[in-house]
Amino acid sequence: MTLLLTLLIAGVALLLAEVFLPGMIAGVLGVVCLLGAAVVGFAEFGPKVGSLILMAELLAGTFLTVLWMRYFPKTPLGRKYILDPSTAAHAPTGLEKWLGYEGVALTDLRPAGSARLDGAKVDVITNGEHLESGAPVKVIRVDGPSIFVRRV
Repeated sequence: MTLLLTLLIAGVALLLAEVFLPGMIAGVLGVVCLLGAAVVGFAEFGPKVGSLILMAELLAGTFLTVLWMRYFPKTPLGRKYILDPSTAAHAPTGLEKWLGYEGVALTDLRPAGSARLDGAKVDVITNGEHLESGAPVKVIRVDGPSIFVRRV
C-alpha cells in the first residue's frame, strides 16, 4: 500500500513539475509513476482494484486537464506564461511599408510569386488572378506576412 501511494503522489508531483520545468522528462516520469501505481494495484490487490486505480487516474487526468486548460490562462501566473491571442494576431511584420508601392512581377504570379518593389525582391500574392512575369503590379493589401498585389 505504501508503494502504491508513493507512486501516485510522485506521479502527480512530477506532472505538476512538468508545467514549470522544460524538457518533458518530469512529465514522462510522472506518467510512468502513475502507470506503475496501476501495476502495483493489479499485483497487490487484484484486477478489480487495479482497474479502479487505472480508471480513476484516467478520469482524474482528463477532468484536471480540462479544468487546467479552462482556468489556468486566467490566473496571474497563467497570464505570465501564455501569450495573449490579441497580441499575437496583430504583431507588426514591417511589411506594411510596401502598401501602395508599384513594381514589376519577376516571376509568373499564379497566384504567388516574386515582384520587384522599389528595387527589392519581395514575395507577393494576387487575389487569385494569373499574372505573367514582367506585368506591372501594385500592392493593395498587407495581411500578416502576405503582400497582395493586382495588375496596374
